[in-house]
Amino acid sequence: MAKLGVFDLAVRYGKLLAVKDVSFAVAEGERLFVSGPNGAGKSSLLGAICGAVRAAHGRVEMDGDILSGRAPEEIARRGLSMVPEGRRIFAGLTVRENLMIGTGQRRDRAAVADDLETVYDAFPILRERAHANAGALSGGQQQMLAISRALMTNPKLMLVDEPSLGLAPKVVDEVYERLCALQALRGLTLVIVEQSSTRAARVGGRMLLMRGGRVVADGDATAFAAGDLLAEAYFGDPS
Repeated sequence: MAKLGVFDLAVRYGKLLAVKDVSFAVAEGERLFVSGPNGAGKSSLLGAICGAVRAAHGRVEMDGDILSGRAPEEIARRGLSMVPEGRRIFAGLTVRENLMIGTGQRRDRAAVADDLETVYDAFPILRERAHANAGALSGGQQQMLAISRALMTNPKLMLVDEPSLGLAPKVVDEVYERLCALQALRGLTLVIVEQSSTRAARVGGRMLLMRGGRVVADGDATAFAAGDLLAEAYFGDPS
């Protein structure tokens, strides 16, 4: 498990300020959804946390260790793994080759073998299709592969960007069911960008609602769904 701290974080693209002085903390083992409308700054926030996007100012800490300014690969070695939007699997490689890509820096090969069995048990289709090209998988299976590939780095904290994107509702249900089970099994801290606030509320956990690059609400996801905060996040004044 890992604790995450984000302090006055801002992300700028030219003159556009996509993330505006965002601060929050994530406790060990917590599941935090980051939700809100298109253009809210959700993916930019995740990019800045994992080092893929340079922050204009502010800092990110994990277990008191400052991540800001470090390269993504160095951040990954410290126990933070990212599942990018759109999966971004290596279509020309086999499923097993995709899974093994992130294990090169791990010295305990027995632990790697154990983790491979864990993800195969969680997603049996990956075991069944282990020697098939990843590009031949369905969208849902590719999402399972992307999650499993991130888990193979043995992370303490995992960022997941839009896991439901482009998937049928029943497939999304399956992906979240397995992801939550793996979180409990591995003791992971999860931060998930999920545009569907109602979906996040059904899965359960804490929700950070963003609009216009700012955090407009922070609290229990299920409670948000029962009140007016979701509507306020989407249609209220973000200034």
